[in-house]
Formats: sequence, structure tokens, C-alpha cells
Amino acid sequence: MNESIGKRSLRVVESSKKKRKWYSLIDKIWNYQNLEEAFNDVKKNRGSHGVDKVTIKDYEIKLEHNLRVLQESLRTKTYRVKPVRRVYIPKADGSKRPLGIPTVEDRILQAATKKILEPIFEQKFLDCSYGFRPNRSAHMAIDKIRKDLMEGYMYVIDADIKTYFDAIPHDKLINLIKEEVVDSSVLALIVQFLKSGILENGVFYENDNGSPQGGVISPLLANIYLHPLDEMMTKRGHRITRYADDCVPRKQGKCA
Repeated sequence: MNESIGKRSLRVVESSKKKRKWYSLIDKIWNYQNLEEAFNDVKKNRGSHGVDKVTIKDYEIKLEHNLRVLQESLRTKTYRVKPVRRVYIPKADGSKRPLGIPTVEDRILQAATKKILEPIFEQKFLDCSYGFRPNRSAHMAIDKIRKDLMEGYMYVIDADIKTYFDAIPHDKLINLIKEEVVDSSVLALIVQFLKSGILENGVFYENDNGSPQGGVISPLLANIYLHPLDEMMTKRGHRITRYADDCVPRKQGKCA
């Protein structure tokens, strides 16, 4: 084979193996139909008002106008995410879980962003992850654990990452997102979601870490951040079943 032809062929093969990255997605996020579908999702999930006290019913009164204004602010890069409203819900152990409730409009925008990003990351997520993913459930995770036990994976560790959503490092999360998405407008929007701040009892708090529970896009971001854990455990030969920040790694062997 001619040497120059061989080198060109090699470059073509190497080029074909290069990972595709998404450079232009913001226009798909602010597409009117996408925003309208996102509103319907937010309405279906109901939920309380944010710091601006605008309810879903209030927003819907002038829905088309509001979505057009939102669309234009995204197109001109003038949209600013508002702080989340901090509330607490009781847990079974007597403690309280903090929730951050975004405004209705911010929830719409998060839902619109999730609709575009989720299919991209679903292509790379592993089967061992079950939490907050399309067509997956806790029951499916339990069935998987039962199947692994039947196959001889008897040593079990039940792990839960304490205050996980509030502790995610923003810089590391953004770097993981950049492995797939390099649209600077989308990345800037996600940074706004992460750093919007918290309003509690009239006091504003900055948040340098975490993705507040209560945000529409937070579960997807949480799965993106923990995906490397799934990869590492799988490469080491462990069976792991993860549901958000709860995971059950298993190792093969007989019970003592």
C-alpha cells in the first residue's frame, strides 16, 4: 500500500473514532415548542411558587406572552436565574431535608434544558444507574439486586452519600458536562442554575457547591456527576446498583 494513502486512511479511522461533542444547543432549548412542552411538564408536576410568588396559574394566564419574553431573553443572553426559595421537609429519622424551590419560570427553563441534555447523557449512562432516569424505577433496581444475589454476588455494601445534592463541586460537574456539551451559552445557563443562590427568611445566601434538591434539572446533574463512579466500580468487576446517591455495590463469593 502506498505510504501516504495508508497514513490518510489511518487519519480517517482515527477521526471517525473521535467523540462527538455538541456545539450548538441553545437554540433548541429556547425553541418555542420546547418551552411550551416544558411548561406543560412543570404544570403537571404542580409545585409551589418561588421567590417572586408567581404561581403556575398566574404564569399560565399570559402563557404565550410569557414564553415569548423568556425566549427572547435567552436569545439575547439577558435572562437571569432567580434565587431558589429555601424550605424544609421532615425526614423519617426526625431530621429535615432542605429543598430549593426555583421560580415557575426558572423551572420551565430547567425543564426545557433537561429535555435537550437528557438524551445526550442517556447515551453514556450505564445500566446500573436507576434513579431519576426515563423508564427506570426503584422496583427495577431492587429486581437487579435480587438477580445479582441469585448469581452469587453475596457480599453487599449499602452506601448513601450524605447531603450529596448540596455538596456537588460546581467546577468538576461543569467539566464532566463539557465532555459532551461545549455550547458556551448552555454551559453559562447551567452555571446560573447552580449559582443562583438561596433565599431563606429574607436572607440571601450564595451557594458555591451543590445543586439544590427541588430543581427540575438537579437529578440529571447529580447522575452526570456520579457516572464516573459507575464506570470505576464496573471496571473493577463489582456489581453496583445506584439510585441517585444511594448505591449497593456487591462482590461475588459465598456468605460466611
